[in-house]
Amino acid sequence: MQLGPWTFTPEAYSIHDKVQRVELEPLLCKLLCYFTEHPGKIISRQQLIDSIWQQAYVDDNAINRAMSELRKALQHPDAPQSLIKTHHRKGYSLQLPPVSDTTSNLPADSEHQRSISATRPKRRLPFWSGMLATLVLVISVALYFYSTTETTVIEKTASQKGPSGVLEMDMVTRQKITWFKGIESRPLLSPDKQLLAYSHSQPDGTIRAIVRKLGMGTGNALQEVILEGNDHFYSIQTWQPTSRNLLVQLISKDGKHCEYQNYDFSQYPQYQVKKLTSCAGLSFGTAQQSADGQWLYYSKGSGGLYSSNALLAENLTTGTVQTLLAAPSAGLGVTMLALSADGSKLAYILMPESNKPDIYLYDPISREHTRLASLPYPMILLGLEWSIDQSSLILPGGNGILRLNLADKTQTLVKFSEDFTLGELTLLAEDQAYISNFTAGAAALNATQLIKIQQPFNVAERKITVLNDTEGSTADLAVSPVDSNSYAFSANWTGSWQLWLNAQGQNVQLTELAPDDKKLSGISWSGDGRYIAFHKQGNLYLYDTHRQQLIKKLETQDLGQAVWLPDNSGLVLTRLQGNSQNLWQLDLVSNQLTQLTFSTGTFAQFDAQGQLYYHRDGKLVRYVDGAKNDRELKSNTDTNLTALWLMRGQKHYRFGMLGHLELHDTATGETQTGQLPYQLLAIYPDPHDPDQLYATVFVPPELALEFIQWKPQN
Repeated sequence: MQLGPWTFTPEAYSIHDKVQRVELEPLLCKLLCYFTEHPGKIISRQQLIDSIWQQAYVDDNAINRAMSELRKALQHPDAPQSLIKTHHRKGYSLQLPPVSDTTSNLPADSEHQRSISATRPKRRLPFWSGMLATLVLVISVALYFYSTTETTVIEKTASQKGPSGVLEMDMVTRQKITWFKGIESRPLLSPDKQLLAYSHSQPDGTIRAIVRKLGMGTGNALQEVILEGNDHFYSIQTWQPTSRNLLVQLISKDGKHCEYQNYDFSQYPQYQVKKLTSCAGLSFGTAQQSADGQWLYYSKGSGGLYSSNALLAENLTTGTVQTLLAAPSAGLGVTMLALSADGSKLAYILMPESNKPDIYLYDPISREHTRLASLPYPMILLGLEWSIDQSSLILPGGNGILRLNLADKTQTLVKFSEDFTLGELTLLAEDQAYISNFTAGAAALNATQLIKIQQPFNVAERKITVLNDTEGSTADLAVSPVDSNSYAFSANWTGSWQLWLNAQGQNVQLTELAPDDKKLSGISWSGDGRYIAFHKQGNLYLYDTHRQQLIKKLETQDLGQAVWLPDNSGLVLTRLQGNSQNLWQLDLVSNQLTQLTFSTGTFAQFDAQGQLYYHRDGKLVRYVDGAKNDRELKSNTDTNLTALWLMRGQKHYRFGMLGHLELHDTATGETQTGQLPYQLLAIYPDPHDPDQLYATVFVPPELALEFIQWKPQN
């Protein structure tokens, strides 16, 4: 049937025009069918409840959400007004435009132009994109500044001939279960397997948590409760063991207010909310409430965001906070937490400075920490789950699930096909799960864009420009020190990451590296403008701009962020060896590496006088001898900002995950602050213009939740 520019096909759950096809979730399809049966007629909310939901109680938010999603689905450039009209205090009606307004009567030129527009959409960067995206930003910052290799570790770890080996699986069922635009992620099943909570980050900036009732039977309408607000993030954490209590972290968009809340869904869809305690702001990891409700387990960094995290336990009655595990000297520290079904054991992931995950088990009664496994490769995991029988821990990642047996500490990989990507999961049964395919690698590699910000600290004069409107990701950037109109950047526009140069507004590809999905990062331009350094897969490359030649300088597979010496004779590099990250100096002539720091050093840089500085556990350190004489200058006290200072002469810059910016002028002592409507992964101050910044921002992909079921291959 024809609905203005759309053709509606109910049996296919879709609408389409001559260019695109839009799938409709079952509820929206049912709603649209009902409206088409009564075109132009005002349908009351009660009529919708009786005919569509068919149940005694329906949350007003559920109706509002459904109508809003239906309007969005029906939006079309050839329908100047919404096809769904709201009649105040009366209901809704379907308003079809005259036939002459439909796409069937468009002139040929107009049709062609619309086709071009639809196939090459403009990138639209949202204001906020949710707490999962924010968590991934922290992950991505780790990948930008600290991790030197990116690899599918789950598979490599288990396939190194562990005692149990690899179990190849066939997918029996793979079904999309959510349909909203934006990121749908972090599925969490309640202990009784009746409620599914998940996070939804909408493209228009709305961030919300959704709780869905499962097992309602065929033919029954979908029932969901939505937790949302215009000024706050709703970050779902975990379900409390043996209950229908959902732990939620509420954070204001400006980062100034944070608290943990308990949502009691024992009388679903009604719920009760209770504030548990205040929090310091964004953290990398998840929190857990004990089965008796007395304790809250969470991770927290001593130096704010992106300093190493300790494992803490807070008594919710007295407010007393205990340190269960101190933060390591470097690395992310404690990240993901998972309480067993009865709440008697707490599993957690510890990320040391090597970013090679250690899996631990903590006993709250004996207060003992037991290391169960150490994965041999750098990897940031988004998931940690207990098996149904509580005998194993489940770590999803890549195209497999790593099962870690608690009794004998053996590891078994449940492996799926190569084209399958698994980021997060919650088990319904030992062979069934609700999943999200959102992964740390995908976030860092495939959902980033570069922007230019003029007058970043002057809201009235600020101008923000997206540098490239091209399909694919762009990431790191460095402005030429000798030409203010040139900058080098990395982009994945050709199926692999390459180094590009923008000169006088024209993009030129500089490298033709072997095709793979490993990111090119750490771009640094020598002071004389001749060489561009970068690293990929832990190896150092130089591009000679005079000879237009790529030089593979070091193949050690352990190198990270690099900065040029003031005299251009070499570089200072972050080097990952074993379980430590330290600074090393490379002499370009001899190719000799000399170790500079001996107690953790990362992200080196030089000030205007040529003095070397570096970062250690959220602190800015002045280099003297790489050991006890080095002087700590600054530590981070603002959880909205990363504990990384970028120096450009006498100006020190910092940024935050939620778009916060800070500029401190050491000459005048003046500090300027601002906030951008983007989620920032990195910033790059322009060496020629103090009123101009470049930044890498996160662009949320379209991701839905799925239900999967698997079985062993025959």
